[in-house]
Amino acid sequence: MEVRIVVVLFALTVTAAAVDAVTFLGLGHAFAALATGNVLLLGFGVANAGTPVARPAEALAAFVVGVSAAHTLVVRLRRRGRRWFARALAVETATLLAAGLVAVGTSGRQTPPEHVMALVVVLLAAAMGWRNRVMLQAGIPDMPTTVLQITLVKALMDALSWRSAAPRGPVLPRVRRLATLCGVFVGAVAGALLLRLGPGPALLCVAGLSALVTAFYSRAPGLRPPVAAEAGSDR
Repeated sequence: MEVRIVVVLFALTVTAAAVDAVTFLGLGHAFAALATGNVLLLGFGVANAGTPVARPAEALAAFVVGVSAAHTLVVRLRRRGRRWFARALAVETATLLAAGLVAVGTSGRQTPPEHVMALVVVLLAAAMGWRNRVMLQAGIPDMPTTVLQITLVKALMDALSWRSAAPRGPVLPRVRRLATLCGVFVGAVAGALLLRLGPGPALLCVAGLSALVTAFYSRAPGLRPPVAAEAGSDR
């Protein structure tokens, strides 16, 4: 059971990294999932007038909106005892699909014009803000699906423990950390390669993977995050 949720979260990690690859490389040098990167880009822009700040500012604002919207939905559904995780995944998938359709509908395989590019980035950043709030609620250890700094540190500690006499702990947490690191790398490579099809088609591919993950999770009623995340909570 826990292995299957690791598979789900690995796939979600891949989609987040792919979205950031498409956003940064193909839609104006901003991040959708990596909000810290947008804060850095804004700081660079303040220090250097030649650094564009509009796109990271738009992405950061949309990220905040996504977090706020997800918070409202998750709180309400949990109070009613509803299965909020599958529904949250469906909303994210719909938002990613909308971004891809906007890009394809206006520009086909070409890079969208500036105003369309801004809308697509806003949709993607909102989806990733939504994802971050959802994963914070899920509380899966070592698999945030969007950031990896702490996970990377823990993975390095795992590697170093092989050369020491210190106990290494259970296997599953190490698997989750490795899956997160691999997921980010695989997603970044996949997103960069998909850009050869154009930003719009690339995003539709990512939305397709997100839809498959959502369907897999929704059709497996016994599939739940580890008990350590939130004992007794309904996802």
